[in-house]
Amino acid sequence: MPSLREAAVQFNEKQARKSLLGPIRQLFLDTGMHERYGVSLLHKHFPMETNQRLVDLRNISSPWTVNDSDVVVPKYEGFVIPRTFRFLKGVLSPVEFDFSPCSSDKDAGHDFDFLAAVSVLLHQYGLENVLGVRSLDRHDPELSVEVTEGKTNIMIQRGSVNDSELIEAFWVFSTDDDDRCHCREYCFKDSEGNHIDNHGCS
Repeated sequence: MPSLREAAVQFNEKQARKSLLGPIRQLFLDTGMHERYGVSLLHKHFPMETNQRLVDLRNISSPWTVNDSDVVVPKYEGFVIPRTFRFLKGVLSPVEFDFSPCSSDKDAGHDFDFLAAVSVLLHQYGLENVLGVRSLDRHDPELSVEVTEGKTNIMIQRGSVNDSELIEAFWVFSTDDDDRCHCREYCFKDSEGNHIDNHGCS
């Protein structure tokens, strides 16, 4: 997936905001799924190993080693369950995860018709590689900015970071005002010492 900056450029080049706040938002509202899902800007957070997943626990996300290809994986007497999904040629694929201490039930397949309709719209507007969907199960609207310390993403309150450093990356729809979550861009060095623009967001 692209970096946050690259994803934001793609979002603007494809004029995604018009489709997002028009027909995509309307689909969420018409089906009532705005109470269960939001829309996420697809982008990478930082380099991770192939056996790692980005897992959120109490509004802090970090790479967890998961030596298993199953979608839901038991760990620490709980479960690593999908939270954010993308559509790859119409197929739902998880890209970010939550830790649930008590439940392994995170089957987005229960909402198959809705997710299939989202996939059709994203394909229609050329946004399959730009936008995905995210479960709102553990979404805290009071924490709308994500920053990164090392390889840890931390959700904090709006106002903690200068707005000029933020990029919109998550949208929650409602019949009144829509909520938006933002990410802070940052720069880190790869293993060869090269600077890479990235961020922390979900």
